[in-house]
Amino acid sequence: MTLSGFAAVIFDMDGVLVDGEPLHFRAVNELLAEEGLSISLEAYKPYMGTKTGWRDMARDLGLKRPLDEYADRYRGIILAKYCTEAEPMPGAVELVRELQRARVPLALASSSIEPWVQACLDRLGLSDAFNAIVTGSDVQQGKPDPEIYRLAAARLGIEPSRCLAFEDAPAGILAARAAGMTVWAVRTPYTRGLALPDPHREFDSLEQVSLDVLLGAAA
Repeated sequence: MTLSGFAAVIFDMDGVLVDGEPLHFRAVNELLAEEGLSISLEAYKPYMGTKTGWRDMARDLGLKRPLDEYADRYRGIILAKYCTEAEPMPGAVELVRELQRARVPLALASSSIEPWVQACLDRLGLSDAFNAIVTGSDVQQGKPDPEIYRLAAARLGIEPSRCLAFEDAPAGILAARAAGMTVWAVRTPYTRGLALPDPHREFDSLEQVSLDVLLGAAA
């Protein structure tokens, strides 16, 4: 099926398909608590959706232990949380399956590392849903750099200008726009009140997006 104005749909993962940001926020604070520190939700928001979020946060907070120590423990905590606690965002699984049944080419473009992405997709039952998967493990530059979206489009064999991207965080929106894609933003409790950098459309939930909406959309 050909969508109106789009040849493919590309999804971010955290905040779009899975309610992942609360998992990351809790994991960060678990590690910070060991040093008597914490970070508020508002202070945490700028780090969301980027490949270097934890590294930047460790630098900004002046953490004392080697970065590799924090990073290794963080990776393990998040992997366990994805395996046991990850829950789909409202309407996410239904929309992906609807597009899959319609044979629309689908890709995933997530800043998360490959083990996290696989664990999340397994948990959601979506391991078979995507024609291409690009993770933070596949790129040198993280969002807001457009590398991840350009690579996703290339793996689909479709020009970026013909792709629709679903994103929730500012860094991801900037990345998809810089790649030349149409970007629809999905608001979450973590991004409500946060200024988003000019997505083409905004939705409160993927429950508001259906095949009919996509068929009638103009790029």
